[in-house]
Amino acid sequence: MLKWRNDEWNNLLDVVRGAEMSVQMNIKRQPVIQRGCFIIDPKRYTVILSDEQITLYPKEFDVLYLLAQYPGWVLSSEQIYDAIWQDDMAGGEHVVYNVICQLRRKLKNPDMIQTVVGRGYRFAE
Repeated sequence: MLKWRNDEWNNLLDVVRGAEMSVQMNIKRQPVIQRGCFIIDPKRYTVILSDEQITLYPKEFDVLYLLAQYPGWVLSSEQIYDAIWQDDMAGGEHVVYNVICQLRRKLKNPDMIQTVVGRGYRFAE
């Protein structure tokens, strides 16, 4: 199990947030991620799976892109929520759970985003 150090977490937040930019503006500057027949293009806000474009809401896209940037890394619901929503809402882990469920349904591949019981979620390697 990979353990997060504060500096690693801060680096991850910097990647997602940018110095003073919104998540969406920072992600648009990130590279395209391709894993086999799966492509995430942050400049066009598109996800392609086996030549089929998948329609995602902005937060769904942001969560997917965050997880896909670090395949195999386990991110807790709290870490995902802090990186994407950037506020202190109580119950944020439920919001992340709902987004993960929607992503699995839309991607038609529940194994692409794996649950690590008691720890969080990871993008399959």
